[in-house]
Amino acid sequence: MRKTRLHATVSTLLLVSFIAAFSAGRRTAQFDEITVGKINIVDAEGRTRVMLAGGYPPRREDLAGLIFINQEGVEAGGLVYTGTRDTTDGVEAGAILTFDQFDNDQIVALSYDQSGDQKRHGLTIQDRPDTLSDRVREAYRAVDGASSPEARDSLVSFHLSRIPQQEFVSRRLFVGRSWDRASLVTLSDPNGKPRLRLEVDSLGAASISFLDEEGEVVRTIEP
Repeated sequence: MRKTRLHATVSTLLLVSFIAAFSAGRRTAQFDEITVGKINIVDAEGRTRVMLAGGYPPRREDLAGLIFINQEGVEAGGLVYTGTRDTTDGVEAGAILTFDQFDNDQIVALSYDQSGDQKRHGLTIQDRPDTLSDRVREAYRAVDGASSPEARDSLVSFHLSRIPQQEFVSRRLFVGRSWDRASLVTLSDPNGKPRLRLEVDSLGAASISFLDEEGEVVRTIEP
C-alpha cells in the first residue's frame, strides 16, 4: 500500500511539473513523433499565421499542406498537394505554391497538375482588381457554401459565365509544359486573351505566334 501511495504521489508531482512547464511564459518541448490533424502556428499576438493540416474542409478536404495567413486574418497563399491512383482513370494529382494578392486570391502560382497520362506544370502570373466587386464576393460566398465538390464545380461554372474576366482574374503569363507536351511561354492581354506564344512542341518544332483578340493566330514565325 505504501508503495502504491508513493507511486501515486510521484506520478502526481510529475504531472504537475509537466503541466507547469507548458503553462510557463516560454514553452519549449521536444518530441520524436506526433500525430495530429492540424497545427495552428501563431504570432506574438496570438493570431494564427500558418496552418499545417492534412486537409482543409469543406471545399479543400483533399488538399494537405500549409496555408499562410496575414495579420488581418485573411489567407495570403499556401503550399498544398493532393494525389491518388484511381483504377478507372489512373493518376489524379497536383501540387501548387501560391502567393495571394492582399484580401484577394492568387496572383502568382507554381503548379503541377496530372489527370491520367495528361500533365501540365509551370509558372502562372495573373492580374486581379484591387477591390472585389459585389458579384465576385457573392460568387465566393456561394462556392464556399457548396455541399459537395460537384456542387462547387457547378457554382464556379455558373458564376464565371456571368462575371467579366477582368472583374475576376486575367492570366497574363504562363511559362511551363502544356497538356499537349509543348514547352510554352504565353503572354496575354489585360482581358486574359493570349496574344503572343513562344512554343517548342512535342516533336521539337519551334515557333512564335501572334494572336488577335479572338485568339486566332494572325502570324507565325518559324525557323
